[in-house]
Amino acid sequence: MAKHSEKRNRRKIIQLKDHQPESLREEETPEEAPKAAVEYDGEPEEEAGQKMGWQAPKAFYRAAVVLVVLVLGLALWVNRESLTPENIWSWVQTQVMGAQGGDGYPVSITGSAVSQGNFTSYGGNAVVLSDTAFTVLGPSGQEVFSQRHSLNQPVLKEAAGNYLLYNQGSTGYLIASGTEVRLEDSAGQDILAGAVAANGRFALATQGKEGASDLTVYLENGEVQFTYSFAQDYITSLALSADGTSGIVCTVRSQGGELVSKVTVFQFDQADPVTQYESRDNLLLGASWGENGMLYAVGDSSLLWARASDLAFSEYSYQGRSPTAFRLEGGQAYVSISAYEHAGASTLLVFRNAGDPVEIQAEARIQALSVSGGTVGALIGQELVLYDASTGSELARADAGSDAQSIALSSESNAYVLGVSEVRRIQVR
Repeated sequence: MAKHSEKRNRRKIIQLKDHQPESLREEETPEEAPKAAVEYDGEPEEEAGQKMGWQAPKAFYRAAVVLVVLVLGLALWVNRESLTPENIWSWVQTQVMGAQGGDGYPVSITGSAVSQGNFTSYGGNAVVLSDTAFTVLGPSGQEVFSQRHSLNQPVLKEAAGNYLLYNQGSTGYLIASGTEVRLEDSAGQDILAGAVAANGRFALATQGKEGASDLTVYLENGEVQFTYSFAQDYITSLALSADGTSGIVCTVRSQGGELVSKVTVFQFDQADPVTQYESRDNLLLGASWGENGMLYAVGDSSLLWARASDLAFSEYSYQGRSPTAFRLEGGQAYVSISAYEHAGASTLLVFRNAGDPVEIQAEARIQALSVSGGTVGALIGQELVLYDASTGSELARADAGSDAQSIALSSESNAYVLGVSEVRRIQVR
């Protein structure tokens, strides 16, 4: 037993000279000590020699593959609701087109005017809806996609690279993604508001055929999924969940000389609303359904919020101040409020979850907001100011230009600026 144990525990010495070419071995003297040696427990000499040549590369490739799989897996999980074949192809299209060189910024606007709400950024590109054209511009100023339109009061809604363009006060609308228009149609009745989901489903609010207003929810191909009629309430804004199976609708009506707004939550596999909440003397301007399960409705005197898990709405009053700008993105709400109508200091409220918001004091009126990651950008006069959304601390400032109308962060350090007649790109930090 002792002899067998001793044999198993014996360690074989593999010398590098034993695996060198013959020419090099001949130059060595028998007395020359080995320059290096590697030990392998109980393995044949030839197998150990193979490990000398391939162990490091294999380990490197193995680690690289694991890292790539982890990154891809995380990306797929985060964007799981929007991973349709159409969205994947759209992403490929925009990235390939976006890689083609342009002449740089500034880029002149196609058309004569762009409203503040029709300017945004997605995938590192600038997205612009003017009075005559819908255009996506790449980081080098290249035209990734452009589509002429005949909408006289165009409105843009975006979610995960899906775009809804509709004619407010008229019937026309179109759906675009990537570098193509997927659908162009008429709503039949004048459009009041609209929304698009991350998976390409969309919804339109129209003048009612029999009541005050109608809600129609569509699948990606334009097929009607759900309809609901409001007898006395006019829809002012709406939002869809990422998968398009749920929605929040904001409405308004007059009751006894008083303005009554209402939030109605739907599950589109049910005929009746899941819940409703009324807010008095508070005109609801915008809504969102975040992937984190937070629902928001921004009013002109208070903000409403609830969790999708319990749908118990609460109100946060602005205490007599009025909103100057707001942004609903990433399951969070950013609202700038001011006690003054046209000038004076602003307070930026950042609602990240339930509870009191982070308050950021700005020295002047905030005209526009944009968000990227944990950074919120505010257009204040001629400056773009970046803040940390979690702490409220100022991060950086940059000149936006005297004609700056709006901003769109393409990253936490770069931004697009909408001027009177052009789009500019600036580095903030």
